Amino acid sequence: MTILESNNRHSAQTRTSLEHFKQLSASLDDWNLSSQTKHVKVYTRNVEGSTWPIVRGDTVLVGDYTIQQVAAVAFSPGCRHIWDERFDGAEIKEFFNHREALFHSNLKGSWPVSGRDLAATTIRDISEDTIYISMTSVEDPAIPVQSSHVRAQLHISGWKIFKVPEGVALTYITHIDIKGSIPSALIKLIQLQIPLCAGRVAHYVKENGHPPFIIGDVTGKLKREVFDHEKKEYVLEAEGVDDEEGSFKLEVGKAMYPKGFKLKVHGEAEAEEIEGENGVKYVAISGFKSPVTITISRP
Repeated sequence: MTILESNNRHSAQTRTSLEHFKQLSASLDDWNLSSQTKHVKVYTRNVEGSTWPIVRGDTVLVGDYTIQQVAAVAFSPGCRHIWDERFDGAEIKEFFNHREALFHSNLKGSWPVSGRDLAATTIRDISEDTIYISMTSVEDPAIPVQSSHVRAQLHISGWKIFKVPEGVALTYITHIDIKGSIPSALIKLIQLQIPLCAGRVAHYVKENGHPPFIIGDVTGKLKREVFDHEKKEYVLEAEGVDDEEGSFKLEVGKAMYPKGFKLKVHGEAEAEEIEGENGVKYVAISGFKSPVTITISRP
């Protein structure tokens, strides 16, 4: 596994939560099968002293897909607007590195329950055959509590995405405390909706492909990364660090851009398009020190 080193203010808590997520997703021991749809098995795991159990959804995406392509859909807030009906937007407040960040997210309310929000970190652990994405709540002055929302507590949430003979397997696990007084019927609904997102991510990949995503290492610092599903527009902002030239490479898929794509580079940087396999193209950006903005969109 590859976890990038970092001494940021939340690094210890973020990595502890990642290890906890790995333990939860390692097997089905202590998990109870709750229900099963055509594509998703739903499990629960009770936690002593908590009204909210840990919920889990397992599915398999059959076909010739890579774990990186599936992880791009699971990670992207722009895609999440489509596959998570309770999601109401997210903003990355700070990149600690290109696989670890602080973010603020909003969750839709359901009358008579008001909307919730989260202040959390996310980290990705990537190897050749498995990707882990974990998220956990933190307290940070960059994300103060809002009077318009109730601050929820995300104990742990994340994805295990790994290769299997028939394609890519997805495990989605979440333990969240919505906080406040919640009708029991709504609690049960949320407990079902969350794990079914595993199937919705798989469906998104089959129907739409994946957004552009960074592949490999990054030299420099990311400032912003946004994908708009409706426009099919991807924007990435980065800059060099300590007078060192920045570089990164993006993968762009044919399913999302069947007629090709338009590449715009704002700032001083070198850009190269490289042909890959199965309709994949790579965009290599290098030679930048000052801020650069890369935009990929449909022609």
